[in-house]
Amino acid sequence: MLRRTLPIALCMLGIGTLVSVAQAIDLKELKKNVEEGKAILLDVREEVEWKRAHLVDSESVPFSTISTDSMARRAAARFPSDPDVKLYALSTDGRVSTLASDMFKRVNVEVIALKDSYRSLVNAGFKEVRGNDPNWQPPIPVLPP
Repeated sequence: MLRRTLPIALCMLGIGTLVSVAQAIDLKELKKNVEEGKAILLDVREEVEWKRAHLVDSESVPFSTISTDSMARRAAARFPSDPDVKLYALSTDGRVSTLASDMFKRVNVEVIALKDSYRSLVNAGFKEVRGNDPNWQPPIPVLPP
């Protein structure tokens, strides 16, 4: 009996932990705080997605660039350590922002993970920039021989 319930209990605990890290934030209030300089949006989507479209007021911090503690420290050093300025991580659907928040937490930097999707932020009134990089070339798919 214990062999059946233990894995299920551990899975439930893990899912509960992930869900509790991402927070539901009032997007209108967040937009106001970003405009007033009280909050910084960290877009943790990869560079290809960023160049395709991103929020005007967000900073690109691809998840692949914070995958180790030293890389996360280096990325965090780009932003003010002012306790009045909050850092928020956003991603396509909220899952990667939760992982990014955990990576920053490991190096003692508080980053709040947004569970709202990128599209939800756009729908809430955040301005979006689409494909404005003239030097960007989409990746060429490599097909197996």
